[in-house]
Amino acid sequence: MQKYFFFLLLIILIAFHGSAQECISYFRYSKDEISEVKLCPEAMKADIEQLHEHILETHPNPSLYCGVEAFVDGYKQALKSCSTEKTMFEFIQIVTRYLGVMKDSHTNLNPRDYLYLGPKDRAVLPFFVVRIDKRFYLESIYKNGLSVGSEILQIDSYSMDSLFAISKRLSFSEGNAGNAQEEIAQRLIGATFNLLNRANLNDRAKFKLVNLNGDTIVEEAHYVKSGHYLKDRSIDLNGPVHYFIDKDKRCVLTIKSFDPISLKKFKKQIDACFSEIKKKNVQELYIDLRNNLGGMLRAQEYVLSYLNLSGAPLQMNYLYKRSHFDRFASLPFYQKQQFKNRAERVYPNGLISQEYDFYRSPLGTTRTILYAYTPQNKLGYTYTGKCNLITNGSSMSASVLFAGWFKSTVRGEIIGTQCMGGIGGTFGNSAPYILDHSNIHLMVSTLKFTPKDRSSIDLKAIEPDHIITINRQQLIQQKDPVLEYLHIQKESKKKVK
Repeated sequence: MQKYFFFLLLIILIAFHGSAQECISYFRYSKDEISEVKLCPEAMKADIEQLHEHILETHPNPSLYCGVEAFVDGYKQALKSCSTEKTMFEFIQIVTRYLGVMKDSHTNLNPRDYLYLGPKDRAVLPFFVVRIDKRFYLESIYKNGLSVGSEILQIDSYSMDSLFAISKRLSFSEGNAGNAQEEIAQRLIGATFNLLNRANLNDRAKFKLVNLNGDTIVEEAHYVKSGHYLKDRSIDLNGPVHYFIDKDKRCVLTIKSFDPISLKKFKKQIDACFSEIKKKNVQELYIDLRNNLGGMLRAQEYVLSYLNLSGAPLQMNYLYKRSHFDRFASLPFYQKQQFKNRAERVYPNGLISQEYDFYRSPLGTTRTILYAYTPQNKLGYTYTGKCNLITNGSSMSASVLFAGWFKSTVRGEIIGTQCMGGIGGTFGNSAPYILDHSNIHLMVSTLKFTPKDRSSIDLKAIEPDHIITINRQQLIQQKDPVLEYLHIQKESKKKVK
């Protein structure tokens, strides 16, 4: 009898051991599911320690916006949160909470990345939501028939408030741009839902909706392969620069990115627009930087060359930290040689000599270098008419510097919603980094850009002169709220070749 009970107990223990999920020390995207597999506490703590050390070695000033005490406390809280096993998705939230203390929009991770790094059979349900008066409405959904403008009450077992709360933890801010952060969080709701669910192509998600007739209904939406969705999203039908001029001689110039494949081509496109502005004697110019995530300062400065009424140089302080990830360390070998040769020819004169001194300094050295540059354009033309700027929460990085210049020079009014940054400049020049155990892919800033006439710790957000947000009727009718406010008829935009 004792042997029987011993054998039965052994069977139970083996079954329990087999059914219990053991934590892992190394996460593998090709095999492990982000919402299910758990990381071991020691692995997570090691990653937090690694991340903290990397930030101290790489970031020009991680406590600039938050103070040393808050930064250190954020690190300690992150370690404390790793005392028990966590799913990969839970650990990502621990990391973003720690990074969020810094209020640096360029030191972050993109949750959407983890939808495409995962197992090949993972399916996704791409959709976007707009929050209007604390209610959530469907903005778009990929290859499904749900009506745009329907109010979403719940998706499967998740309330919209719970998805928004998680999305906010995954989002970021620059300085005190809190409204912009909430706008970013709205854009992440779809990704958050997908990260919480491991789905296959034959699965269906249940949307509880209030439809356009006011009826509460439940509709199903199907999933798609993540690769197909990515392929479709990569097709840009409009291009990064396009514009139209209406019958009242008002021009809307839309710049989707300051990160062109070719700077030469970008300048040519901007030249073409302003050539037509000059030719048609445009009376009002609206520069639309909504959803412009930034890019090259030389690109945004070229646009400013057409708007700079005073002709004064653009003066920007760059705060560097010497590391293996700074802009000089990341140069290809031949560019490093070109840089060194040019610097040695003119040393100790010129701006390049200051850069060369920094380049030769020991790792960990911080230095501020003032860049003064008067941008010129090919046409030698300055537009002197009325000019306004359009921004939203996804106007970041170089777009923030553009908006800061616009505000400080009183070049015109800013319309739309708060951009992702403040008048004190922005961090930038992020370098990619991967944590050893969780394999988390993230970015860490290596530069701080501060206008010469501003304090580097001025966290005040750049507020629009006219806050314009979309309403439900505009969403349903697919109307642009800013153009509606300006009484500008949206015309077929001219793509500049």
